[in-house]
Amino acid sequence: GKGQGSFTLAGKELKEAGWLAIVKHKQYGDKEEGDDLEDEEEKAFPEFSVGELIPLFSAASKSSSAGGVNVAPSAASYASLEVKEKLTTPPSYLTESELIGKMEANGIGTDASIATHIENILKRNYVELASGRKLVPTKLGLVLANGYHLIDASLVLPQVRADIEKECDRIAKGLADKDAVLKKAIDIFATKFANFVENVNKMDVLFGSSFAKLQDVGQPFTRCVKTRRYLSYIVGPPPRLYNKWTEEVFPLPSGGLIKQATGQKCPLCSFELCLYQCGAPARTFPLCPNCFNSKDWSLPGHDEGTGGKGLDEDDEHKERQVRRAAGGRSLVLECPHPDDHPLIKERTVAPDPDSGGALVLDPTPNKYRLVSTRDPTIIYFPKEVEKVTVLDRVDEVTGCHLMKIEWKEGSSPLQDGSTKHVCNFCTDSLIQEKVRVYHGSERLKASGRGGRGRGRGGRGGGRGRGRCRR
Repeated sequence: GKGQGSFTLAGKELKEAGWLAIVKHKQYGDKEEGDDLEDEEEKAFPEFSVGELIPLFSAASKSSSAGGVNVAPSAASYASLEVKEKLTTPPSYLTESELIGKMEANGIGTDASIATHIENILKRNYVELASGRKLVPTKLGLVLANGYHLIDASLVLPQVRADIEKECDRIAKGLADKDAVLKKAIDIFATKFANFVENVNKMDVLFGSSFAKLQDVGQPFTRCVKTRRYLSYIVGPPPRLYNKWTEEVFPLPSGGLIKQATGQKCPLCSFELCLYQCGAPARTFPLCPNCFNSKDWSLPGHDEGTGGKGLDEDDEHKERQVRRAAGGRSLVLECPHPDDHPLIKERTVAPDPDSGGALVLDPTPNKYRLVSTRDPTIIYFPKEVEKVTVLDRVDEVTGCHLMKIEWKEGSSPLQDGSTKHVCNFCTDSLIQEKVRVYHGSERLKASGRGGRGRGRGGRGGGRGRGRCRR
């Protein structure tokens, strides 16, 4: 009839105290202070009989309970009844363990690769790790995912990857042919790639709407010789220098760290230099952003020409610069300039016969060592050496610069006790006996530099991760 309705009542009964047994200040069902918007614990309720009438307190009454339906503490049963208005809260972000569970449930990855996938999305700044090990999507991650959804949703949904994982399992069990599975996967992704390229403008619109322009980001890094203005360093990828006054972009080598130099200038174009650190072990080289992007000083083996497209030299150079600015270049894990560039020649003290490169003085302040321009080789001077300087004088036979080595007081190995020694590193047996040579990993070399440093003198023939010799 009129005024009648159906009500339900839910409650909980404590079966085992657990941690509440030792937390004396908290009782089961307590509501946290200031927790009005959170779901409350459902409380235990007394026995009711069919047809029993329960008097209600007024909602405005001070004796009214704050809970949803609570029984008043008296001999007779009383209750308060009130209506609360709340908003639906969004689901919380996934934790690492929850993401792993979803990947396993959807057949994505293996026990060995799942952790790597999560590490990659953190490194690439697609998500950030928040308190509670929660993975919070960044603006970059959201824009990228939305862009993939617009162009081809299957690129971010789990089905395609899960299907490939299943096919790999079938190959392992002998139920599918590897070549057939491989051909099918290549065909699928070739089609997806062509579709993505055709519709990539949709991604550009999203990025253009969500991210700031280049002139609003970056940090003053080095001065442009043309405008005398400071260029902004954009970490990337791809890394680059940007002149917001002329809209000019100077792509930088990928695969290493770009550092500021101390106001040094290129001897060829007077452009302010940077430092480029790369490889394992880390070697540092001087870098001229202007010459690095010059067609006259392109590093052999990197950014090969377009080949057969009928472009003249200038057009080909412009196309190469576009590919660099878009990140379309191989990693540079060696000196970013050719060995005959004046910036490298003025620091060369000896040839490196194993790689066909040169040994140059590391430009890092107060770090006196020689590094190979083409191989992961470092020559360390003894700790007794206080300073090493490359002189302007050049040996007529070797064509390499002489060095001045200064020893700490009382540590000179020279017979007369002199602390200063000018030498040609190529021929000075005293210095060669004192240095320590370290050969680093060959695995980290960038491909496509004409094979220099491989198959000569045993270099690259299973040397392992690194070794030292005197």
